Amino acid sequence: MTTLSKFGFLRHIRAQSNEFLLHYKRGQLVRKGHGLAYWFNPLSAAIAKVPTEDCETTFLLKERTADFQEAGVQCVVQYRFVDPQRAAQRVNFSISLDSGSWIDKPLEKLDDFWAMKARPAAREYLAGVTIIEAARTGADRIRRAINDLLAADNAVREMGLNVVGVQVVALTTTPELAKAIEAPTRESLQQKADEAVFQRRALAVEKERAIKENELATQIEIARRQEDLIARTAANAMLEVKTQNERQQAKAEADASLAALAAESYARDVRMKSAADADARRAIGEADAASESARINAWRGVEPAVAIGFAVRAGLDKVESIHHLNITPDMLGEGLTSLLRNRAGK
Repeated sequence: MTTLSKFGFLRHIRAQSNEFLLHYKRGQLVRKGHGLAYWFNPLSAAIAKVPTEDCETTFLLKERTADFQEAGVQCVVQYRFVDPQRAAQRVNFSISLDSGSWIDKPLEKLDDFWAMKARPAAREYLAGVTIIEAARTGADRIRRAINDLLAADNAVREMGLNVVGVQVVALTTTPELAKAIEAPTRESLQQKADEAVFQRRALAVEKERAIKENELATQIEIARRQEDLIARTAANAMLEVKTQNERQQAKAEADASLAALAAESYARDVRMKSAADADARRAIGEADAASESARINAWRGVEPAVAIGFAVRAGLDKVESIHHLNITPDMLGEGLTSLLRNRAGK
C-alpha cells in the first residue's frame, strides 16, 4: 500500500514494489516506475498508481439457451497491466495526495469492462445449445470461447491489459430447472447405489451360502468319518468275535479230538479188558465145564446111596457156612431103601 507523509507543505510518497507510479507535473509525465519513494510538492503534482501484480475479477453472465432457459455463467478472469502508462490514460488511477488511496474505483470499472467483453462469447455459445447440453459440457467450451475472444480483442491490448487466464467456476440455472436436470442423474445414481447395495447383499448372501455349504460339507465329512469309524469298530468287533469263536472252536475241536482219543483209548482198553475177561471167563467156564463134565462122568454109574453119601459129606465140609438145613425123611428114605436093596441083591 502506498504511504504518504506530510512535512509542512511538502509530501513524501513511498510505493510498494508491485505498484507503478506515474507522476505528472503541469500536464507532463515527469516520473514513473515501480516502488518509487520521493518528495514532491502537492500543489503542482498529479500521481497515478497502477498495480502490476496479477489482478482478478469475478462476474456473472445470465443468458438464455436455445430452449429458452436461463443460464448463469460465473466467470473468473485473471489479468495483468503490461503497459501501466496506457492503462492510466484509459482508466482513472489517480490517488489522493492526502491519503494515498484511489480517488475513483478503477478496478471495479474494469470488472464491468471484462464482463462486457466476455458476454458475446457466452451468449453465442448458449444460444446454440439446450440447457442440458450447456450443463453437461458448456463450462469448458465457454471458458475456451471467452479466452480466445479476449486474447484477440484489440480493446484489451489498447488498454495495456493482458489476459492471464479465464475460468468458468459454475454454470447455473434456476433451482426448479436444476432439480429437473439433476433428477435423471440423481435417479441413476440412486439406482447405482441401490444396485451396489443389492450386490453387497447378494455377495453377503453368497458368502453366507458358501459358509453354510462349507459347514454342511464339514458336518457331512465328520458324519462320514464317524460312520467309517463305527463300521471299522464293528468290523474289528466282528473280527474279534470271529477270532474268539475260531479260537474256541479250535479249542473245542482240540478238546473233542482229545476226548475222542481218550474215549477211543478207553474203549480200546475196555475192549481189551473185556476180551481178556471174556477169555478168562471162557477159559474158567471151559475149565469148570470140563471139571463139571469130568465130575459128572465120574459120578456116572455111581450108586445113588454113594452119591448121597458124598453129598452129605460135602455138606458136612461146609456145615460152618450153612445156617439152616432141612432133611426130610423122604430124601433119606428113598436113598436108604435103594442102598439096602442093592446090598440085598448082592
